[in-house]
Amino acid sequence: MRTTKTLSVSLPPNQLKEMERTAKKENRTMSELIRELYRRYVSDEARREFGRALENLRTEAARTPAGKSPCARSTQRLPLAAENEDVAPRDDTRRL
Repeated sequence: MRTTKTLSVSLPPNQLKEMERTAKKENRTMSELIRELYRRYVSDEARREFGRALENLRTEAARTPAGKSPCARSTQRLPLAAENEDVAPRDDTRRL
């Protein structure tokens, strides 16, 4: 049983010629070229979505007074192990 489906796409003649040249130059079938095009589109869209989410976080952080963010508690300074009397300072001069 076949695991792929056939898709019919309409393209302007010049664009089709360019795609055929690209596929030939890269030793790919047109199907492979279209699949790669879709994978890149999805990847680029995910990057754009991440960028929008990051920008929203930055905007929210700029509007939120310091220490009032819901995440502020998780970013408070924690004591270092070397500050704990029960733990000896780490010797970073050793080589593995």
